[in-house]
Formats: sequence, C-alpha cells, structure tokens
Amino acid sequence: MNIKIIYLAALLASFNISADNNIETYQQALAKITAPNVKVTAVFDTPINDIKELMVHTGRGTDIVYMSADGQYLIRGSIFDIDRRVDITDQKKAGLRAETLSQFGSDSRINFFPEEMQYKVTVFTDIDCGYCRKLHAEMQGYNDLGIGISYLFFPRSGLKTASYDKAVSVWCAADQHKAMDQAKAGSPVAQKQCDNPVTEQYQAGIAAGVTGTPALVLNDGTMLPGFLPPQQLKQRLDSMQASE
Repeated sequence: MNIKIIYLAALLASFNISADNNIETYQQALAKITAPNVKVTAVFDTPINDIKELMVHTGRGTDIVYMSADGQYLIRGSIFDIDRRVDITDQKKAGLRAETLSQFGSDSRINFFPEEMQYKVTVFTDIDCGYCRKLHAEMQGYNDLGIGISYLFFPRSGLKTASYDKAVSVWCAADQHKAMDQAKAGSPVAQKQCDNPVTEQYQAGIAAGVTGTPALVLNDGTMLPGFLPPQQLKQRLDSMQASE
C-alpha cells in the first residue's frame, strides 16, 4: 500500500495559493540550512502578511514550517488565531493526518468495536508498550461506553525489530483478536509471516507525527497522545463533540 498525502481543497480553507508562491524560490532558501532530502512540496499564503506556509517532505513524512516572503527567515511553530481561538497550524496538520489514515480501510486494521458505537478512535499501538497494554486491558470499558478502538501498528523500535515481528505475528494469526489479547498480556504469540500492512502503518504513523504510543487519533485527525482511561476519554470526546 502506498501512503500518499493528498492535499484536499477542504484542508486548505484557511490558506490560499498565490501566483508568486514559487516552490523553487523557497526550496533554494531552505536548502541553505536543511538536508538535501528535505523538499518543499507546496507554498501557501497565510493570514499574516509576508509570511508563507511551506509544506515540506522530510523523508519521514510531511511537516509544516513558515518562511518570510523574502526567504530570509524560517519560523517553526504554530499560527494561532486569537479572535477565533483556533490553532490554524494544528487544524491543517489534523486534516493531513486524517487523510493519511483514510488510506487504511477496515480490512487493514484490527478493530475492537462495540455493538453500539458512538465514537471510533484510531490507536497507534506497540505490542511491548506498557501503556498500550494498559489501554488494551481496559478494552471492555471503552466498548461499554460506546468507544470503538481501531488499531494500527507502530513498533517504536522500528522496522525489522522484535516488536515489529510480534506485530506481524499478531496480524498473521488466524484469530487476530485472540492473538492481540495474548500479546498485550505479555504471552508469546506463535511466529507467523504473511502479507501484512505493518510497515505501511508504521510509515503512516511517522507521517502523522506519532512519536510515542499509544497515540490516539480521532476521525477529524486530532491526535491525543498517551493513555486515557475509558471514562476520561469519553468525557474528552463528549466535550469535543459539544464544541463543534
């Protein structure tokens, strides 16, 4: 599976492309201080005069940085709209993250869903992560509250490691749910090999900005890093839904 970041018009609502946003101009400026593999893929106007938004591909995913229109100053961080109380940069990143995860259909995930599901949360998980195991141990609690957990693998140690091999074995098991339960409980899972999406899921996690596990991602691309107990997660989701 190829993970492709697609820049949808809806994600760019806060920014406009203008004719003078020449990618090569900003690529040359960025090349003075970054590695050769960092590429500017798009340039957009921002709500701040003479500050441009640069989409850059780093080889580990897509990032957003800002640069003065003359190419002299590079700015890392977020643009926050004070009047609307909105982190514009975070909104943009959430949209890109949601698009990245949309590449994985139900047949490319391991889902633990209740019969009546109010919320679905994508969780980047590592078999050997302590808090990932704690989250999985609370699965019934999430499901009882109408929260479905949809797993994607993110072996923190990287590809072709012991954690990666465990993820592959869980994916290739005849009963993925049982294998996941065993692995999360610290029990050995029979080693298996098959066609699997673990590498693509790991790469998607990097592109989405995952740096640790568990990493919870909502349907709109909002990321909630770290473990949240069932009731606390439910309250957070209810609050976010009410504010929409």
